[in-house]
Amino acid sequence: MLGVTWVVWGRKDTLEFFRMFSIYGCIIMAVVFSFMNIYKSWRGVKAGKQFQQLILAWILCIVIFNAMILLLSNRDQLAALWPFALFKSKTFLLWAMLVFIGLFIFRLALKHVLYYLRDKGYNQRSAIIAGTTESGIKLAKHLEDNRWMGINFIGIFDDKFPDEIFKISFPEIANQYLGKIDDCVQYLLSNNIDILFIALPMRAENKINMLLWELGTKGVEVLLLPDLFTFGIQKSRNLDFGEFHLLDINLFPPWKRSFDVCFSLFIILLTLPIWLIIALFIKLEDGGPIFYKHKRIMENGKSFNCLKFRTMHINSDYKLESLLENNEILRIEWEQSYKLKNDPRISKIGKFLRKTSLDELPQFLNSLVGHMSVVGPRPIVSEELDKYYKKTALTYCAMKPGITGPWQTGARNDTNNYEERVEMDRNYVLNCSIWGDIKIIFKTIWRVLFPKGAY
Repeated sequence: MLGVTWVVWGRKDTLEFFRMFSIYGCIIMAVVFSFMNIYKSWRGVKAGKQFQQLILAWILCIVIFNAMILLLSNRDQLAALWPFALFKSKTFLLWAMLVFIGLFIFRLALKHVLYYLRDKGYNQRSAIIAGTTESGIKLAKHLEDNRWMGINFIGIFDDKFPDEIFKISFPEIANQYLGKIDDCVQYLLSNNIDILFIALPMRAENKINMLLWELGTKGVEVLLLPDLFTFGIQKSRNLDFGEFHLLDINLFPPWKRSFDVCFSLFIILLTLPIWLIIALFIKLEDGGPIFYKHKRIMENGKSFNCLKFRTMHINSDYKLESLLENNEILRIEWEQSYKLKNDPRISKIGKFLRKTSLDELPQFLNSLVGHMSVVGPRPIVSEELDKYYKKTALTYCAMKPGITGPWQTGARNDTNNYEERVEMDRNYVLNCSIWGDIKIIFKTIWRVLFPKGAY
């Protein structure tokens, strides 16, 4: 960095540059970090999320500063710096990387110091929960299991249960039932409680209003936890619709569609010779169709034809009915997982395609046209949605199914626990991120090279 500035500005101007760098750099950093909430309390937020936010903020800082340098440069300086400004200098890039590492290490160290202090009982904020809805109980257990967050969960108020029944219903927090909702206000004010989490059902509008009016102006931080579990909604986005504020339960992120189109097109062009070879082998084996179509559930619960290279003999759907009717063991296996481990209907080329997951290549066409996503929850049939997903069905239908996902790169077919599969899908939808998708794609490549659990 020094070399670039010395050549462009000269010795005297270089010192002036560093003076400008120090002043304007600090101002830009303070503004950008404030805008991106870097200075907010990160209590309860994982280090990975903080890392992502910090790196985005830092990149924005150095881009803005370099743009400002170009704007303030004279003609000779602009000719030397255009178009990359200080990004031309390896020293500047090294400096930027080292500063970011320093920022992150400092924040990580501070985070662990605070974890330690909070675990020892210091730097604590006290909290009460009003309501024993499903979301309220989940929050109570979360606070109990994560004391490092520095929130000391005191107890819970609710009108639904007498004391004895509460202890039976919720043994994990049995000793923390404090009484009825009407007693909540006096308890909080008398004991100087910092936070009230309201987790009452939406129909309890009068009680919610009472708590908000009584405590919202008395120094208590009141946080409303909507009981979205009532409707099977575990995540939503705020949406402004004119003067109305709505909850958008369609969780498919805007960046995903662009990523899906680019990545799918790249894979199709890259693997096109393999498609031709596979198609030839399928035709040579029995002369049947190359592709197999099967109805699957997509975003918003609509159905689509999921494409695969055909791995079974012709008329395999009709043969399945006969197999399940005459073999009790196969019928039970099919009802558990909608798959058969030693399926007699699979062709010779089909066994290879399934083992290597090459049978799923045509699904990139589904992704290209918008039926699927590259990464997402497992594509399932309507019977699975009705039978197994139940309360999480709405969450599942909020995103497109994926060619790959956490299940495909994890246990895959080795697990018969369908609840585990449902939980994997739910967790993916609720925690979807571009970094997570990239990680799953790399895991998928490893699984294709070293297959395990595929059949």
